[in-house]
Amino acid sequence: MVRNGGAKEGTPEIEPGLSKEQELHNRENTSQLLSTTDANLKKIAGRQLTPAQQSMVEKIHTYMNQSKAASSAGDLNRAHTLAFKAHLLSDEVAKK
Repeated sequence: MVRNGGAKEGTPEIEPGLSKEQELHNRENTSQLLSTTDANLKKIAGRQLTPAQQSMVEKIHTYMNQSKAASSAGDLNRAHTLAFKAHLLSDEVAKK
């Protein structure tokens, strides 16, 4: 059936969600962020950390765990955002 606008009914113009390629890229990017974050944490493992740095490390672990949970639940955007936050914090702690 064709409506007044000329579009066929039942044919969405925009496909919801990510394409398989975008989904794969997002998962790989998130995984890379988590790997780099983990490497940063290993670099600082033997260091004496200030209370502020210890708090940041706790936040990093929280963000990493939340990212993995979001990824498992299929929420790739949230997983990526959390992995990115963890990565930024780990870079900050590793620099000092």
